[in-house]
Amino acid sequence: MGARSRRSLCAGLDIKGWSRRLVPEQIRAQQALVSVALAACREAGLPEEIVQSSGDGVLIMPPSDIDESTVIPALISELEVALWQENRLLAEAARIRLRLAMTSGLVTPGPAGFNGTAVIDCFRLLDSPPVKAALEDFPEAQLAVIVSDHLFQDVIRNGFRSLRAEDFWQVRSTLPGKGFSMDAWLYVSDRAGGPARARSDSAGAPDGVPGGPPRTGRAAEPPARIVEAAGELARGRVEEAMRLLDEVSPDGPEAWSALLDVRAEALMRLGEHERARLDLEELLSLRDDPVSPPAPAALLRLGRCHAVLGAVREARQTWTFLLEHVPSSVEAYLELGRLERRAGRYAAAQNYLVEGLRLVREEPRGADPAAADGLLDGLLRELAALPVAGGAEADPVQQTG
Repeated sequence: MGARSRRSLCAGLDIKGWSRRLVPEQIRAQQALVSVALAACREAGLPEEIVQSSGDGVLIMPPSDIDESTVIPALISELEVALWQENRLLAEAARIRLRLAMTSGLVTPGPAGFNGTAVIDCFRLLDSPPVKAALEDFPEAQLAVIVSDHLFQDVIRNGFRSLRAEDFWQVRSTLPGKGFSMDAWLYVSDRAGGPARARSDSAGAPDGVPGGPPRTGRAAEPPARIVEAAGELARGRVEEAMRLLDEVSPDGPEAWSALLDVRAEALMRLGEHERARLDLEELLSLRDDPVSPPAPAALLRLGRCHAVLGAVREARQTWTFLLEHVPSSVEAYLELGRLERRAGRYAAAQNYLVEGLRLVREEPRGADPAAADGLLDGLLRELAALPVAGGAEADPVQQTG
């Protein structure tokens, strides 16, 4: 007989910054994670054997007959307590901060663990930009929780036990390279020192999204500080731009998008590509349409961050995703051509570069002829760098006719 499927709550946990630790520190962090997960399950009335450990994370799969209105608030509460108790015994460098994602649905056991859309969605949420950014934005929080929209509506919205719906705010979790996009709700264990946008006591949180940046609303002009920061960035004064951005408290989705857009550019210029990547992924999660500004530019920069960080596949997927929605993006053809040339995939590189060259030559020069000239020069240089049979350099004039 095949494995029997069942409906289950799926809870995934992982450690912030685990990969940046040295190996002995990774092992200690793993031990702390498992200890916290087991203690939380025990106190929440769940059997400890439901915890499956893997690398920097664990998957908690409670029995099907649980009362979610009891277990979900208990698990969140007990994780906070267990995490605090574990960390107070550790040196500061050894302490762990955790992300928790929760979904529910049909799961099927297999040879290497549980399978099913609910499990996949759980780990996609766990890896999505909003929950990662939460622990950056709220330095005092030891736990960030992201739950699927249907769990929020079924359980949290109704205020069972210790859960308060107003402590959560709505986000859009998107991983463009993996074709994942889902409405979700976010919570952090301690908001002290976090950005003003996420204070639940701030007056007039728009669109019924408690304490967080709403995904819908009227477009507004970026705050003056963001405009000023963009000007400083254009003049090459990156540190001054970052100082101005630190003073901004966005009050809506457009202002928050503008802040992320400018800050990501500043971070890239400072060489902080991992932080820039998180900002860009969060910006894209706020934009439902990948064609509308600033999404195309954000996708270009996100691909560049992936490339610098060595994530070649993710860079390729990001720029390909952009071309699927904006097929006239010459910049994307140039980036893909450069990427494929460096990867030794010369035929693919030539195809991208030739298509980009065709577009830039056919399109009107527009209001910024210098930018068009720069793209043309970049495409020709990349084509000239392609090897041809016999080891000679490629002739871009022959290749493009």
